[in-house]
Amino acid sequence: MKILLVDDDPAVLDMMSRMLEHRGHVVHTCVTPFGVSAQIVRDPPDVVVLDVMMPGLGGSALASLIAKLELERPPKVLLWSAMDDGALAEAAREAGGLAWVSKAMRASEIAAGM
Repeated sequence: MKILLVDDDPAVLDMMSRMLEHRGHVVHTCVTPFGVSAQIVRDPPDVVVLDVMMPGLGGSALASLIAKLELERPPKVLLWSAMDDGALAEAAREAGGLAWVSKAMRASEIAAGM
């Protein structure tokens, strides 16, 4: 599975990409939300994992932009955050009922959510 991780924390991106690559996935990362739409159009992933709280353009807003892209096969979009589960679930619901994953979950649970 091809996964695009978007998070403003390079250490989190490194840890998650290593874990997912170890499980056999092809992983691309972005440390900024800007340019993600163009990257998705150029090289469409199967799954996009978006940090909710990024400076400038949060994951929920970026998910809305991704949903408007005219793609033959749109990627599954997951929101992820260190915010509490209730707030994260609410953000996912407000973003159109997206799936969500807490950064507090074990790596195996995060991978299972994809």
